[in-house]
Amino acid sequence: MAINEQDHTEDIATCVAEGRTPRPHGPYRIMVGDADLKFEGVRIDDPVPTGRQIIEKADLHPATEYLLFAQLKDGALDAIRLDETVDIRHKGVEKFIIFHNDRSFFFLLDDRRFAWGAPTIQGRVLKSLARVDAATHIVWLEQRDEADRLIADDEHVSVEDETIERFRTEPRFILCIEDKEYNWPKRTITTEEIAELGGWGLSEGVIEVDAEQNERQLAPHEVITIKPGLAYGKKICWRRG
Repeated sequence: MAINEQDHTEDIATCVAEGRTPRPHGPYRIMVGDADLKFEGVRIDDPVPTGRQIIEKADLHPATEYLLFAQLKDGALDAIRLDETVDIRHKGVEKFIIFHNDRSFFFLLDDRRFAWGAPTIQGRVLKSLARVDAATHIVWLEQRDEADRLIADDEHVSVEDETIERFRTEPRFILCIEDKEYNWPKRTITTEEIAELGGWGLSEGVIEVDAEQNERQLAPHEVITIKPGLAYGKKICWRRG
């Protein structure tokens, strides 16, 4: 439903951001999104709507074919039944997610249990639910009998298995090797891995250069603990030599 910005609609997201209580009477503007967390504004007059009202205000019919979740401040999702009411003035809830499905799924993300209304979930959506910066963090799917799997932002992962999938987020490591930046998925890197990533043989050697341009020759099999984000690459680089 389109929002007329001239009708004095109270924007709930603005109220939450400003830390103030919305006025007691509508109309209100809430955000309604889908499984990809693509949101649009929906106008609603009732300050205490039912789940059915929210779904129908999003022009989705019949409401019985959909699942509704309220997204809380910490990213958690709270399932709302069709006949259940939500006081959008007092719970600080300005975003809702609607799924065209008849059952919920569950997964663990950073040791927190999430309900979800679709059989798959996208990597970037997991980052959003975890409340981490997508540019500086990565997502892993933890696996029991094999190595954990790195999940790309645009990758969809199944969460419909009977075994609850476990995900975790970690800082993204960005390395500077001969003035080029490389993404790296681990907290450590060896001399051999630096040379391989840079595209030269270990026999050519690896030299570490710090922020003051001090140089140090790395020993074979040396293990370096790296720091997350861009700062490490800007302070310390490696080159052949």
